[in-house]
Amino acid sequence: MLAVVTFTDPRKTALSMEREKAIFEKHKSLISELKNEGFEVLDVNNSLGKEKDLVNGGNFGIDSKGDVLRAAKTINSEEVSGIIVGLWHWTESNLVTLLVKETNKPLLLYADDDPAWAGTTCITSVGASLWESAINEHALNHVRVKGDVEKVKAWARAVEAVSKLSKASLLLWGAPYTLGMEHLMDDLPRLKQFIGDFIMLDQYVLIRRAEEILANEGERIEKFLEWLNSNVEIVYDGKMLTTEVLKKQIALYLAAKDSWKEFKDEVMAVSVKCQPELSEIYGVTACLIPAFFPFNVDAEGEKQVIPATCEGDIKGTITSALLFYLSGKPPLFGDIKYVDDEIILIANCGASSLYYAGLSDDPYENLKRTKIQGQCQGKSGGALTYRTPPVKLTFARLIRKGGEYYLIYFLAEGVEIDEEIEGKLKWGKQWPHTAIKNPLNKEEFINIMGANHLSAVPGDYTKELKFVAKIWGIERINLNEL
Repeated sequence: MLAVVTFTDPRKTALSMEREKAIFEKHKSLISELKNEGFEVLDVNNSLGKEKDLVNGGNFGIDSKGDVLRAAKTINSEEVSGIIVGLWHWTESNLVTLLVKETNKPLLLYADDDPAWAGTTCITSVGASLWESAINEHALNHVRVKGDVEKVKAWARAVEAVSKLSKASLLLWGAPYTLGMEHLMDDLPRLKQFIGDFIMLDQYVLIRRAEEILANEGERIEKFLEWLNSNVEIVYDGKMLTTEVLKKQIALYLAAKDSWKEFKDEVMAVSVKCQPELSEIYGVTACLIPAFFPFNVDAEGEKQVIPATCEGDIKGTITSALLFYLSGKPPLFGDIKYVDDEIILIANCGASSLYYAGLSDDPYENLKRTKIQGQCQGKSGGALTYRTPPVKLTFARLIRKGGEYYLIYFLAEGVEIDEEIEGKLKWGKQWPHTAIKNPLNKEEFINIMGANHLSAVPGDYTKELKFVAKIWGIERINLNEL
């Protein structure tokens, strides 16, 4: 929920009533724009009865410390993720400072481009006062926008996503780090500046539950296998992928699904370590987890999209969840498999969200473009193969260097994986691949990457990510600006 609150000049000046009528219309117009975009909005002025005050000849805007304290109480009584302050004309800066002190939430100062009123004077005065007082991090990191409602919406998406992340948990099956990749590990208490909590379970939870399903819920396995046969091309090879191997993979996925259900009210995203405990010791890869968790249907019907990553990648999981909350689209997750001066190939080691097989809102159209075939690693298992159609994608990655966090992101144009590119693939050609244009050159790209994993969603969310970094108080690196 967003709170919108408009301030005004406490003084009785010329054109007072005309001014109040004007800011009332501007206030209502901004709220209408936000609601039309799907945001839930708390109209603070209306909650305080300021519309009635206007009808009775008083001010519509907040104009006293008493008003401010009542406004703060109203905001704090709701689950507000951020506050938009309407500064259409002059107000006394200390009133806004008091609101920021009493609420301590992400803050955007907004004025339109109407030259009839002193919005520009007000927004610069209030912003400078917040910097001067430095009463909290939101006073220091506030955002100022003038006349650009679309930018306000981008900020709103950012604060809503940040708020959701701050209250939710990550579910990790298997403790990182995987295969000696130290960057997949992190300082978990420090990461709580971004997310709510961690639920860390041993992968034995999945193995034990999978064995129970195989022993006692054969009908559930058979139903899932039949559904796959009806909707996905399956290529058995008698070695890496057999019917029994695929049944074991199905059981692992269903075990993960059952495990997630125990915590579904608080979990925003999941990650499975997989290698080597599942892929080598238990004997099958867990590829159906990253394929079907971030997908809206499986053999048991329509389901919630849950961002999922592999190898216990904590920062990658947070990044995927962030992109999901910003866009509402299933996030892609994968390795930076290849880069040259022209293209980058992203390919996860066995599976990524099946949404990217066709980018269709009809999940069954995406399944038609998916093939399950034998893996190139692990003791056994099937990889879920597809090639993402060309589409504009926003990529992102939360990284840490020298103990400091950074948010890397960039907008990239998709590239068709033609016969020439396909013909060069060998290792991992069974994996899902996504090709994009390189926003830099190969040397610049590999030298700035703080991980071998990236997350992505369709569309342009670079404005939102810029605001996320500001709200989090960390440095941002937009590769498109380098």
